[in-house]
Amino acid sequence: MTDKENKNVYIVEDMGVTRAALISVLKNGGFKFVGCSNRAEKAWLELPDLNVAVVIIDVNLEGSKDGIWLAEKIRKSFNCGIIFLTAYGSQAILDKIHTTEPEGYIMKPFNNPTLLYALKKACSNLHKKKLENKNEKDLPIVVKTRNGTNRINKFNITYLQSEGNYVNINTPTAVHSVRGKLDEILDLLDFKNMYRIHRRYAVNFEKVQSYNTTHVRVLTDENLPYSKSYAFDELTKKIENDLQDEDFK
Repeated sequence: MTDKENKNVYIVEDMGVTRAALISVLKNGGFKFVGCSNRAEKAWLELPDLNVAVVIIDVNLEGSKDGIWLAEKIRKSFNCGIIFLTAYGSQAILDKIHTTEPEGYIMKPFNNPTLLYALKKACSNLHKKKLENKNEKDLPIVVKTRNGTNRINKFNITYLQSEGNYVNINTPTAVHSVRGKLDEILDLLDFKNMYRIHRRYAVNFEKVQSYNTTHVRVLTDENLPYSKSYAFDELTKKIENDLQDEDFK
């Protein structure tokens, strides 16, 4: 049995008449309206509490921030679709919209079938990605260790530690020693969540508990050293985006 497709939609639109029309289309088209806002800042505060599949965003909004600002924030923090709705179709606006890689761009006044098609496509693509990620998490890799051949789920890996001619693959329940260099094992894993933070260490982003000026602390309560000559800055940026600690700019 497959997971149910998420059809939750949030609207960011400052025109009351347009908001009402969009809500009507959503409900009649089989989608679930979960909220709306007329300001990008307000939407940004509400979205973390909602399981949203698609956000419909007007480019020009009330307040100091526009829809493109909001879309950029969403792209860094959430896995959901973005559909722009605007009355402005200049090349300059299109170029800015393009940088956020939206699932759709619809001109006002919008056409109901066109909007519904864009929504269905965005929800379907999101659902497929979730299923692919789920299948990937369930698929172990096979590695030769000092103790024989082992099957390891890379999503369970906490960190990697280089020790001479071997690399220790650390999980919460076991340590698997694999012959090779750290770069070679990282290539073998081909795991985007793994960040090299030191000459001898790489860490799974999802297993980081905290970090300070001297080390990274993982969920197994171990402290790992880091060096800024590696990918530590990339890791901290990822953490900041994930925790939504970035202030409004």
